[in-house]
Amino acid sequence: MQTNLSNKLSDETEEFNAWDLVTYARAAFLNTAPIIAIENQAKSENTSTMEVYLSKFTENTRKQWDKSFSQGLFSQLNKLLPNMTDVILEKRLARTERRIGGFDCPENFLTILEHLAETFLCEGYDGSIRVRTRLLEPWQALILVVPPLLISSAWIAKKLHYTESLPLDYSERETIASRLQRWLCDSTLPIDDDPFLDHLCRTEGLDETHMHLNGTTEAEKVWIDALTRPKSVIGNLSQKSLEREFGLHARIGNGIERLLNQEDTTLTPSILLQRVIDATSLKAHLLHHSLKHTGMDSSHPQRSLTDAQQRFSVGSREHPWSIASEAWQIATILNSLRKQQHPPYLGYIIWHYTLIRAQFCRLLVQQPQNKGFDQFQYITLNELRETTEQDYSERFRQLERGHQQLLDYVEGRFAPKDTPDKIAVLLGKILRGYLRFLSENEDSQLESTHVPFNYRSIPELLDRIRALETGKDGITKTRRRLRLGLVPHFIKQTTLTERQAFFAETSSRPDCRDFHLRHRVDKSARALAAFLQSNHGSDKLIRGIDAASNERHAGPEVFAPVFRRMRNAGVRRFTYHVGEDFGHLASGLRAIVEAVIFLDLDAGCRIGHGTAAGVSPKKWWNSVNNYVALTIEDRLDDLIFAWGTLVKIRCHVEALPAIEAEIRRLAIKIWHDPLLTPDILSAAWRLRYLDPLSKGYSINDVEPNKRQEAGLFLNALTNTPLAHSHFLRRHGFGASTEELQRSQEEIIVLRDNDVLTPKILRTLQQYLLKLLAENSIAIETLPSSNVRISIHSSYDEHHAIGWLGAGKHPAPNAVPIVLGSDDPGIFATSLRQEYAHLLRALKKGTDNHSNPSRSEEIIQKICSNAKRYRF
Repeated sequence: MQTNLSNKLSDETEEFNAWDLVTYARAAFLNTAPIIAIENQAKSENTSTMEVYLSKFTENTRKQWDKSFSQGLFSQLNKLLPNMTDVILEKRLARTERRIGGFDCPENFLTILEHLAETFLCEGYDGSIRVRTRLLEPWQALILVVPPLLISSAWIAKKLHYTESLPLDYSERETIASRLQRWLCDSTLPIDDDPFLDHLCRTEGLDETHMHLNGTTEAEKVWIDALTRPKSVIGNLSQKSLEREFGLHARIGNGIERLLNQEDTTLTPSILLQRVIDATSLKAHLLHHSLKHTGMDSSHPQRSLTDAQQRFSVGSREHPWSIASEAWQIATILNSLRKQQHPPYLGYIIWHYTLIRAQFCRLLVQQPQNKGFDQFQYITLNELRETTEQDYSERFRQLERGHQQLLDYVEGRFAPKDTPDKIAVLLGKILRGYLRFLSENEDSQLESTHVPFNYRSIPELLDRIRALETGKDGITKTRRRLRLGLVPHFIKQTTLTERQAFFAETSSRPDCRDFHLRHRVDKSARALAAFLQSNHGSDKLIRGIDAASNERHAGPEVFAPVFRRMRNAGVRRFTYHVGEDFGHLASGLRAIVEAVIFLDLDAGCRIGHGTAAGVSPKKWWNSVNNYVALTIEDRLDDLIFAWGTLVKIRCHVEALPAIEAEIRRLAIKIWHDPLLTPDILSAAWRLRYLDPLSKGYSINDVEPNKRQEAGLFLNALTNTPLAHSHFLRRHGFGASTEELQRSQEEIIVLRDNDVLTPKILRTLQQYLLKLLAENSIAIETLPSSNVRISIHSSYDEHHAIGWLGAGKHPAPNAVPIVLGSDDPGIFATSLRQEYAHLLRALKKGTDNHSNPSRSEEIIQKICSNAKRYRF
């Protein structure tokens, strides 16, 4: 007993110290004050940042640097720990600095990186760098702010001793290249060291069921690219990008401007570009010093950096290992600084370089304090990944992770274009990258018997890919494990002006709600159907259909005609992003049910996210400070959905009169029509799967899809005329401008007087989960994405724990759960890490004393579900 208690206290102390170190490191790397101080000096003296360090780094400059660092560090700690007084913060800061052996800013820069490496990293059984599983959560918090390859490079620096003998001969370079490749596995993000997950990956392999190809690339890979071609990478963050804005924002500015200002109130694209150019000069100088060169051509920093980097390049001419080369460069710089045989200003230079690197990477990774889908979308719109992500093969290397080969199958999401030719061009890029990937061995080197790359069409390209996958037609089967399927996802997209036009009294009012989006997605669907029809074998590549992006910009009803068109084109599997970001919890639940019934999802289909079906109603109310603002229309829809569901399942009958009274009150407020009963309103809501544009179609139309839509429209008119009439009225047919505008007035819903009590919301969640389970529809759950976007503050609180039968509120209905990584580059994760986060949380949330292997059994089932529900 005493030994167990001691071990527990030891584990808790280790985790406490790890969190303390993480908080300190985050504050240090968030601190941009020294950068600004040096930039201001360079500007006042009309010189460059590099020259400030080389010729004008006076004692006064050093004191100003130290002062700005110390004050900025304490300021960042205040932001990270807002509930602590200055006295407590000072003691905590002093304790951390004593524990790590002192931190005399910035000459002991290595100290913090080495302590981070020693605390979190180890070597796995397969020779790769691993994260200690017991410290996975603080590590995840750390790498959102501190670039992880810096920490891995500090770990590598202690293993390598090559700085004295540069340049290396061929055999030495081969040795170091092999070690670096095995340590890093084509990724900047080391995985956990859990033996069970190692076994699961080795024997069964993981299936990635929810991942967007754009947004996959890790932030530091973009940084490496930016150093080589800063104008190409940063140029994507141009005024054109700043003007690009989708959504319903009003008076809060452009999303990309907000992203920059959240990071640094003075940050602009031009300042960011200059900082990356400065970083190029700073790194070139550090490398030249490490190589014993005495000078550098500061007028051409990129040329100078390229020259220095050539000494550290590893890999083949066809595919240099950029990650391995970068780690070697940083490790060499760190080893050079460790010897302390350098001018003091070099310590300041590497801190300056590192702070720029960290800031750049944070613009590519969603930060914990920036909750919600809009914050996520600001990152997707900034286009900093655009240049780097032209190479699809690199993404597949990153996912497979070299010799680790964790993934068995990947469903890659992409947005279809609006013509068959444009789709062919996009898929050609993706498939060429995949073909190149398949043609390599696990060390990313082309095999001598690789398949020829020449082809004249998509079907020929697919034939070459299948030959490599199966080893037929005289082609040696690829050594790669990962196999690819593609899922086109249509984009939910609207603007404030488009919404306002529908509800305004103008001659330019759209013909129905979401008029432009309906046309846009239908055009893409027709192009995709035509592509499938004209390219033999592509139906084996296109595995299913999805609709993604901000769900508040369009509901499932908009995509119902598109999903029907794709069914007619031969697609049989569908998923839909829904229930992730919502105004009221009932709104999120309603949207999930709408996706199931309007999109006709059935066995083998999936729901993406589905967060609303899992979060605690009480916790959700707490997260919104116990009140929300909704339009009258949205509130009425939520009440109609709840009323109809409760009537159907005969539950909470005592609450029905109050809900019905509220429905009648709001309906009268909008429509001034006492004949609109809850029954009619509920029936009209269920008709939203209809295409309002089919009002003008003929059942004799030459296009089969239009005939189908016209038939559905006429059947509804015949069978439910009153509901059909109100369905059209909601779309503006026969409705006055005043009625439409009244529907958009806002009301406040308070927790204390909401007729949809937490118990009712919990009942609606249970009904929804039962609906999914009975129809064999799986939920794609995405832990890191949900923690960043939803209300969770940690992985231990993730709602999937309840779905899986553990935690405080285990779900009574066993809905199938599969796992995905969503946008691994944006959330600094991987599918393996998503499994690791969930496994660790399950172990904390289950009764390990009665069944210690239960958590592993649950994870094993998730892995099996993923294969069963693979598209």
